[in-house]
Formats: sequence, C-alpha cells, structure tokens
Amino acid sequence: MVLASKTRRRTRRTQSPRTTLRDVIRNTARELFAREGYESVSMRRIAAEIGCSPMAMYRHFASKEDLLISICEETFNGMLRVLDMGREQPGTPVEKLRKCMRLIVDFHISHPNHFKVTFLTAMPQGQTAERKAAIAQRAMDRLRTGVRECAEAKGIEVDIELTAQMLRTGMHGLASILINAPKSCQYIDPERLKQEVIVTLSKQFE
Repeated sequence: MVLASKTRRRTRRTQSPRTTLRDVIRNTARELFAREGYESVSMRRIAAEIGCSPMAMYRHFASKEDLLISICEETFNGMLRVLDMGREQPGTPVEKLRKCMRLIVDFHISHPNHFKVTFLTAMPQGQTAERKAAIAQRAMDRLRTGVRECAEAKGIEVDIELTAQMLRTGMHGLASILINAPKSCQYIDPERLKQEVIVTLSKQFE
C-alpha cells in the first residue's frame, strides 16, 4: 500500500506535459535541501524520491553542486523579475526603492524553500561559491542603482555599496525571521513590521 502511494506521488510529479525531468529534479532537490539540509541529501536520495535512476539525473545536472547553483539561479531570476516590475511602477526614487524592497521580502516569504536553499545554505567553497556570487551580482546591481537614484534625487552623498549591502541585510533578516519564526513567537502585525523596517532602512532618502 505504501509502495502504491509512492508510485502515485511520483506519477503526479511527472505527469504535467509542461514539466520536464530537469524541473522535477530541481523542485524535489529544493524541497529536500530545505527540509533535511544540503549536506544530508545525496543525488541518489533525490533520484529515489523522484523514482528515476541516478544516471538520468546526471544527464541534467553534472553534480550536486551544479544542482544547487541551478536552484540559486532560479531564485535570483525570480528576484530580478520582481525588481524590474517594481522599478517600472510610477513614483519617486525612494518610493520605487521601498516598493522593490517590499516585493523582494514578499517574494522570499512566498518562496520559503527558495530562500532557505539560496541564502541559508553554506555554499561549497571554490567554483560553486564563485558561480553563486556572479549570479547574485545582477540583483545587487539593481539595488545599487536604486540607492544611487535615491541619493541623486535627495542631493546627498552616500556610500553606494555599503548602503546597498545594509538594505540587503535588512531585507534578508526580515524575511528570515518571518519565514522561520516558530508558532509560539508569531508577530502580531507582520505587514506593519515589514513596512516599518523598510521605511527605517531607507529613512535617509526621504
């Protein structure tokens, strides 16, 4: 009976004509990495969960590190879409910056496993860490641009890099708390908390 249940589950994962095996592998790995930890999950474990052979997986991902980077890339691509959407909306530079920050926090909260794997997983040193850093720069470039535009509109000089990193730290910290807070420590008004934190982080640009 348990075997039949697992078979049905695996069938559901692969039955959508729009979902490729590569997608199924990445989605399954993301769930397992977030729940059990990257170091604890092997490629063989992922293959067993999906119901395919390890060789089939290696046709799509050269290694577990390659699979991890693919998940990170998927996360950052989603972030870039959100950032570009926020920047296209009308408003002053600080209004746009705050809108983008709110969209990013909400994106992370609505994609908790993406966040956990991309930002709370220790990257293997060397090429894997370098590849992730290169992917992350695209999102940071958008944030630096927003900071620069706010400073120019306000007519003030700021350390663009330091300010962008402070905003990123604040957004990631806020998202992490709201995602990982236990039920015994739930925030009374998370929406107000998000708003107040974002306003405080960008106060100098008002």
